[in-house]
Amino acid sequence: MIRTFGHKVLDMLELYLDPETFRTLAQFKGKKVPIGLKPMLVFAGTAWDSPIANEYTHARSFFTDFFRGEQTDKIDVEGLQWIVSITADEPTAAGEGDVGGAKPAIRLRAYTISTKRSGSKVPRVEVNEIGPRMDFRVGRMREPEEAMLKEAMKKPRGTEERTKKNITTDGMGDKMGRVHVGRQDLGDLQTRKMKGLKRSRDVASEDEGEKGDAEEKPKKGRKE
Repeated sequence: MIRTFGHKVLDMLELYLDPETFRTLAQFKGKKVPIGLKPMLVFAGTAWDSPIANEYTHARSFFTDFFRGEQTDKIDVEGLQWIVSITADEPTAAGEGDVGGAKPAIRLRAYTISTKRSGSKVPRVEVNEIGPRMDFRVGRMREPEEAMLKEAMKKPRGTEERTKKNITTDGMGDKMGRVHVGRQDLGDLQTRKMKGLKRSRDVASEDEGEKGDAEEKPKKGRKE
């Protein structure tokens, strides 16, 4: 596995695939994972938690980058249907005449998750292996140069979170602000005058005027 930065090799790790235990996706029957579904990664084994950088901490970084995909802060529970389990065997003690113990093998398995009724509020969870199945043996490792790694890990300017109120920055570094406007008095708001509405108002005024004239006509005097 190789990662590049600036068209140059950043770091590298050799993994030898065991052909005896290798199985492809086509060799597993059943439902497959739909496109776009993100996996849940499980790293099992003490080799992954070494405080000193080694082949296994490097492999964990590689696998995480490979399966991570697009980052998101929202999780759809219905989409939690795929597990990628990456297990490292426990280290073995060095035998007589050996400089060191055998390096633990790395075993990659993939499963789908299904929930079944259990008669209680908590459903019964079942996993089904869907492939591929791969066992690796760790080989040589090339660590990244410190200067290149620092440059590769640098974030674009402005993508870090801002503490200023009502100011946010998107993934491209563009700054966006939110403006709060106080309550406005719309009584004196100048509205657009439309001819159709004006005519209807004039007709209504004429009708009211005629009605008023009719009411104000003097009554006929009585004959003496």
